[in-house]
Amino acid sequence: MAKTNRLLIVESPAKAKTIKKFLGSGYTVKASMGHVRDIPSKGRGSKRFGIDFDNNYTPAYEPIKTREKTLKDIAAAAEKVDEVYLAPDPDREGEAIAWHLKEALELEEDKTFRVTFNAITKSAVQDAIAHPSKINMDLVNAQQGRRVLDRLVGFSLSPFLWKKITKGLSAGRVQSVAVRLVVEREKEIKAFTAEEFWRIAVDLCKTGASEIFEANLVKWGDEKFALGSPCASTEASAMEIAGILENAKYKITKIDKRVVSGRPAPPFITSTLQQAASTFLHFGAQRTMRIAQQLYEGIEVDGELTGLITYMRTDSTRIAPEALDEAREYIAGKYSPEYLPEKANIYSSKKNAQDAHEAVRPASVMLTPESIKNALSPEQYKLYELIWRRFVASQMSPAKYQTTTATIEADKGVLEAKGRVVLFDGYTVLGLEAQARKAKEAKDNEEDRSDEDDEGKKKDKDQLLPPLEEGDGLNKHDMRTTQHFTTPPPRYSEASLVRALEKEGIGRPSTYAPIVQTIQDRGYVRLEKRRFHATELGIAVTDLLLANFTTIMDLAFTAKMEADLDRVEEGEIDWHKIVDEFYKPFEERLKKATKDAETLKGKAAPNGEKCPLCGGDMIIRYSARGAFLGCVNYPECRGLMAMPGEDGADDEDTEMEPVSCPKCGSPMVRKRSRYGDFMACSSYPGCNQTLPVGKDGKPVELPDIKMDCEKCGKEMVVKMGKSGPFLACSGYPDCKNTKHLDKDGKVLELPDVSHIACDKCGAPMITRMSRRGPFMACSAFPKCRNAKPMPGSEAEKRAQEKERKAAEKAAKDAASGDEDSSEEKTTKKTAKKKTTKKKTAKKTTKKKTTKKSAAESTENNEAPF
Repeated sequence: MAKTNRLLIVESPAKAKTIKKFLGSGYTVKASMGHVRDIPSKGRGSKRFGIDFDNNYTPAYEPIKTREKTLKDIAAAAEKVDEVYLAPDPDREGEAIAWHLKEALELEEDKTFRVTFNAITKSAVQDAIAHPSKINMDLVNAQQGRRVLDRLVGFSLSPFLWKKITKGLSAGRVQSVAVRLVVEREKEIKAFTAEEFWRIAVDLCKTGASEIFEANLVKWGDEKFALGSPCASTEASAMEIAGILENAKYKITKIDKRVVSGRPAPPFITSTLQQAASTFLHFGAQRTMRIAQQLYEGIEVDGELTGLITYMRTDSTRIAPEALDEAREYIAGKYSPEYLPEKANIYSSKKNAQDAHEAVRPASVMLTPESIKNALSPEQYKLYELIWRRFVASQMSPAKYQTTTATIEADKGVLEAKGRVVLFDGYTVLGLEAQARKAKEAKDNEEDRSDEDDEGKKKDKDQLLPPLEEGDGLNKHDMRTTQHFTTPPPRYSEASLVRALEKEGIGRPSTYAPIVQTIQDRGYVRLEKRRFHATELGIAVTDLLLANFTTIMDLAFTAKMEADLDRVEEGEIDWHKIVDEFYKPFEERLKKATKDAETLKGKAAPNGEKCPLCGGDMIIRYSARGAFLGCVNYPECRGLMAMPGEDGADDEDTEMEPVSCPKCGSPMVRKRSRYGDFMACSSYPGCNQTLPVGKDGKPVELPDIKMDCEKCGKEMVVKMGKSGPFLACSGYPDCKNTKHLDKDGKVLELPDVSHIACDKCGAPMITRMSRRGPFMACSAFPKCRNAKPMPGSEAEKRAQEKERKAAEKAAKDAASGDEDSSEEKTTKKTAKKKTTKKKTAKKTTKKKTTKKSAAESTENNEAPF
């Protein structure tokens, strides 16, 4: 068989599908499905690390079990080609995947090439293949260093946590530091004491005028009237000042007018994209990166697959010159000249940026969000619009505002009235002004501990002041004296936690989303109303690690380790040296901590709780799913209680009335599984009765229904599902019969539709339930996903009406087409005949040509084969 010229290997099938469209028939494109090799974790002692400690910490890589078939398939394809192009993502992980592919497939050096593209477009892909390179081992080594360090820390600290707290726990080099941030914020909030302060706002108008504006008291005598000042700290003092101002004369003593510019924000990097998506779209970091990956790998637009954004894991605000030119061309064609600055706006990246890739931007500005909206899912459209607008705005002129500050004197008081007028909207013409304000407010709320967001201050900032002059007298219209309290530091959101990690130099663009997800998966933090709360388990693990491993938990040390890995990437330092300098002192510290650290098992309950079964003391216990209270008399007594404050419950919420088992009358105890809390009979295993727990924390009583299964004759039992209670056969899994219950707990008898055949595959239809009610579905699911409304239902009538209108439209279009002139029809038929004759002639010529000599072919102006 003739060899296919080239094999190109990418990470995902979606990317493979897109790139295949850009390449000719001489290319085979395969997907590795991500990493193909990893460090094994089998054996005991030092062997479980999968690292050769006696050979400079060399990892013993092995193929990942789930990738063996993929590797075999790629290896077979590689044997049939002359050249192999490795094209995983353009970062450390991607470079490592390329190297692992080369090693696992035993590819020859001279036939193996590395290609990267910042955007998956036809021009970018073809340009990358035209300029291939070799694998960058500095990038690979930086990834190897990170992987080995993570393995050493994780596999060393996890057994330590098992011994001191409970089995099943784990720790990570970077994730544990992220948990520390959340835990320390939790402790700050608990230790916070609110401080009282007062504000005085006065509504004023010029003498003889009707336009009212607001001014705020900022000074009284020689003191500032603000948080921390004695005159603004008590109600008595504030009311005394307000009483004086009631009868004071108001006069403008100074007018300060300034023109200020509001520059557009730079284009997105990974961290700012995650923060903006969280603030404006309420997307989590993981969700944001998943959607961005889809946009990067390719979406079908007008019948063609194309990547819509550049690579989304980056810490650089750099933009390619051709992208800048295209953006400026778009702005010049869309808006008047003043919206386009003389030169392109250039933004500097942060100090420790790797600058390996461009900023996150649209692959082409000409693909506007509205023009491709129909090709995108709602969440893809929202994120693409966010990226597109941010990039275009970054290349537009600044907005200009005139701010006016009027200083007003009244008795011993000084007030200020502030206003702002838009002189030129600049980049905000894109509709980004509201987004910019929301982002600033979100940032202010993260950083400001005082109650600064009251309506008075907002009005002060944005109000339009009437024409004012120095010396103008003013009349008081109204006055408000309001009490305020400082608020505790806000809990971290996903956006603010990523910002904090970035500020401390912890993590990199490719790790922010995994860090945020991992600390939740481990049960060390929980996300409630888009805010992180440290769990009791997270606090216990953090306190234990801080007490015994100060270096690993130190923010500066973790940031230095990240910087050292960056130096490995630059070829400045050997990764083995970094690992060795870290591990030897860490190993000694681990031995000492394992011997000396106090175990956290068996501490007294925080509020002196008593066992609901025997009245004994409750103690704190831990599991891999979190902390809970258990009876000190275990195993003789199995009394359990939820930990106060866990799962968002307040201490008083955890107090429950005693619940008796509906089957045997024994007390029931609250337990927790990975699916949530539930009540279980204390007489287990003699009685296995359980009850679900509702959102209010109280047990949900299930309906008592006596019924036998009509399929196997066994008893039907009531169970709890995601949508509520339902009946299931006790013979499960041999019999999988179920029945739905209505909101009153009565059995819903669904109609039998097995006599109706699926119009797509012929299999019998069955009745299924959704939140909208019953519907028909093919019994061959998931091979056939056909679904239909129930016969005679309103949904069926709507579907029939829709089909009728579609048929009428099609008939109307056909009738319109029949009005074409007979001359046009004749022309079309003639053209079709000519085309058919040409095709036939070409086929005949081709057959004859193969028998001609080269000389004859040349003589007839045909290229010789």
